[in-house]
Amino acid sequence: MIKDIPFKKSESGASLTPLFVGIEQCAPAHRYGPHVRQHYLLHFCLSGCGTLWDKRGTHRVGAGELFVIRPDEVTVYEADERDPWCYCWIGFEGSSAAVFDTAPSVLAVQDELHKRLAHAIKAEEDAPELYLALLYELIYTLFRKSNQKENKSDLQEICRYIRYNYMKDLRVETLAATFGFERSYLYRLFKQKLGVGVKEYVTAVRMERAQKFLKSGHSVAATAHMVGYADEFNFSHSFKKRFGLSPAAFAKK
Repeated sequence: MIKDIPFKKSESGASLTPLFVGIEQCAPAHRYGPHVRQHYLLHFCLSGCGTLWDKRGTHRVGAGELFVIRPDEVTVYEADERDPWCYCWIGFEGSSAAVFDTAPSVLAVQDELHKRLAHAIKAEEDAPELYLALLYELIYTLFRKSNQKENKSDLQEICRYIRYNYMKDLRVETLAATFGFERSYLYRLFKQKLGVGVKEYVTAVRMERAQKFLKSGHSVAATAHMVGYADEFNFSHSFKKRFGLSPAAFAKK
């Protein structure tokens, strides 16, 4: 069984462009290569196992793993004689694909993404946007956590998210889950870089916005709701603790 779905090539310069997808149940000892490609190609092992040979060495690949083929590299891969793999694949190009240049040749797949990809191919879904979304999700899950460094870009991204979502439930647990970080990492990052905890930073952003809403003539109750407080009393308590006077007194002043 072989299914192969090509896509029309999009305009050049796109950061990530799916080119084709396919799926195959290989025969025992089925070999492909040596071959060189001009694009990136990922094979997702759905069942069985096999072997990949590239310039980095020899790699065994099993179910739940993918192997990476990069442009201008000679590769050979072969299904196991006793338990041949069934795999699906996706070819793509674009500047964002460069994250795979320094990645290991074999990677574990998270969140059963390989199964979702296989399901879309079997259903003969031919929308490039669907596979583009899966590619971006894959890149996020593969490289987000492996590059989990305490650097300025992480902090900027989280702070930007808080500034745009201050009215939502922004507990440390929800923020950590959103960005794929451990709670302890998130707390340590804020303490080391900003000198405050995550909760304190969220409160500061909310109070800053609250001042603007009150100055614009919004009521205390409306302001509390707009900055993420379900309880007006808790909002007033936080506001007074930060500015030394109640929201009502601030509004009159």
